[in-house]
Amino acid sequence: MKWWCSASNAAWSWDWRPYPGVWLVVALAIVIHFRAWSRAEQAGLERRSVGNTVAYLAGALALWLATDWPIGALGAGYLLSAHTVTYILLALVAPPLLWLGLPREHWAANDTPIVQMLARPLPALVVFNATLVLTHLPGFVDGWMRSQWGSFGTDIAWLISGLILWWPVLAPHPSVSRLSQGARMGYLFAASILPTVPAMFLVFASYPVYGLYELAPRVTPILTAGTDQQLAGLIMKVIGDIPLWIGFAGVFFAWARRERREESGAAV
Repeated sequence: MKWWCSASNAAWSWDWRPYPGVWLVVALAIVIHFRAWSRAEQAGLERRSVGNTVAYLAGALALWLATDWPIGALGAGYLLSAHTVTYILLALVAPPLLWLGLPREHWAANDTPIVQMLARPLPALVVFNATLVLTHLPGFVDGWMRSQWGSFGTDIAWLISGLILWWPVLAPHPSVSRLSQGARMGYLFAASILPTVPAMFLVFASYPVYGLYELAPRVTPILTAGTDQQLAGLIMKVIGDIPLWIGFAGVFFAWARRERREESGAAV
């Protein structure tokens, strides 16, 4: 039994396989949620709402889907398109939901230089984009994804880089993040630019980029290595941009609501 999804030369089977390491990580994430809220409520900082729990559990669900069977197993060593889905779920979908599910005022009481630094847009973009580029280099993918520790490290790196990416947008307190609403929208737009490069390279490359997925046992004869690679590029750009644009829209409408409230107050 493997504890984490990783590449193998075995033929693909749709028979369910357990990955207890995945379950432990997801369980730990859920424990963090309830412990953080317990501390915040005991300190009288904030009370948990249903929305907080729903958002966090949705993020934990995205984390589980990305790393467990079948998506995690397919992405680890069979289909580059599934590998890309794993990346999107871990770096772009799960992180904002996890942040939204944690106590917001709690961060003001735990303000540190590191927390403030990561809330600045430039360091966050550098960390996120550097992780994106490094983990999609052919040498990295073909080498690291063949071992459980390499696959585990890649998944955790994507999750951490995603948490860092979304922190400047969702950091709840002025002492942590001083980005205006307009700056947050510009930041999310900037975050969508660099992923275009590897996405277009995958779509238009005339040969398979990764030996791991080119030589992997085929899941279905219809999805050849070339077709799978083109599909991965399309998923990275088209689907990968959706969470960023949803965040963009959320910031915009929150900004508009605040402006209307302020105008209504001034009129009174």
